[in-house]
Amino acid sequence: MQKSQIAPRFKQIEDSFHKSMEDLKRKIISRRSFEYGLYQIFDRFLGKRRVNRFFGKRRKAFNEKLLVDLIKSGKGQAIPIERRKNLSLGEFKKNYRDKGIPVVIEGAAADWDCVKKWSFEYFKKLHGDDVIAHTSQEIKEVYETTTLGDIIDNVISGGKKYYRFYPLLIRHPEHIKDFDYKWLLERRNPLTWFEAWQVFIGGKDAITHIHMENQCNLFVQTFGEKKWIIYPKYYTMVFDPEPAKHMYRNPLMNPGKGAYDPFHPDFESYPRYEYINWFETDLKPGDILFNPCFTWHTVKNTSNSISVGYRWVAPLYALKIFPLYFILDFLVKNPGIFKSAKLYVEDTNLVRVVESGNLEKYLKEKAEKEQALKAKPTTL
Repeated sequence: MQKSQIAPRFKQIEDSFHKSMEDLKRKIISRRSFEYGLYQIFDRFLGKRRVNRFFGKRRKAFNEKLLVDLIKSGKGQAIPIERRKNLSLGEFKKNYRDKGIPVVIEGAAADWDCVKKWSFEYFKKLHGDDVIAHTSQEIKEVYETTTLGDIIDNVISGGKKYYRFYPLLIRHPEHIKDFDYKWLLERRNPLTWFEAWQVFIGGKDAITHIHMENQCNLFVQTFGEKKWIIYPKYYTMVFDPEPAKHMYRNPLMNPGKGAYDPFHPDFESYPRYEYINWFETDLKPGDILFNPCFTWHTVKNTSNSISVGYRWVAPLYALKIFPLYFILDFLVKNPGIFKSAKLYVEDTNLVRVVESGNLEKYLKEKAEKEQALKAKPTTL
């Protein structure tokens, strides 16, 4: 293709994709957003159960009308996230970051050491004795004090453990050289509050359930493959979350049914989900996904996988993207927003341990296990 043809072609792709962004929106009556925002404010200050005691019938009617709105638009469809090779910095900022649109920058990290060197064996050899908190997604009271090596052994043997949020650069800052840090900084928003590096290590079919968070994310796939599904904030009233817990929100669950799983949809239990559109993409080693703040998303390993999320909070940007939720985020408790941010950077799993009331117990177990590992004779 000649140079003179490239720019118009990219413009055509961009226009088509941005039209798809509008297509994501179903025909929800605009006043529903205002009513739902009031429910979210009441939920934050009074608690969802108490609000439902006062407004249960009205809220039920709201949800029934919302379902009628969604059905009018027909069943939901998947829209592929745009994949771009050699996406320029200026175009990334203008057309994706600043507009809050996800994009895959294909192969952008292919030459980084995190892609060329990382594997299960690599991490076990270097950091297998790291004592960690392995937390449950389903039950906040459940955690396990174990080692990174034990997690890796479980995954290699076909086990189901999935270690999320490994704070690699907090524990081993020398790994910053495994990334092109300048490349990441250039694409981050200005005036950020903090940054966090979180590694995800797990086997095939491991899932992170649907959630929303107030951080942007440049997600680097370093080993194996993952599938991402992303829903825009427009559908927040469909997910109807509980008030925020520290840095994230979970959608409302149907009692006895567990979290909604888009990879195995149960529309009988979650009828509204059948009528909403979504983004999806498959990440291969070297791909980098930009996931804006305040999207709903879920992720599944399609093979054994290692990946890393480079996250940050940009207050002014987040306020622009979702003003109500950004303001409500500052009202979270147990722990509060500033302690949550500190723990989030140090180790996000600690936030879950704090929620369960077991932080002191975990820190004691961690110290004991580390002491036992130091006392263990080394083998040549």
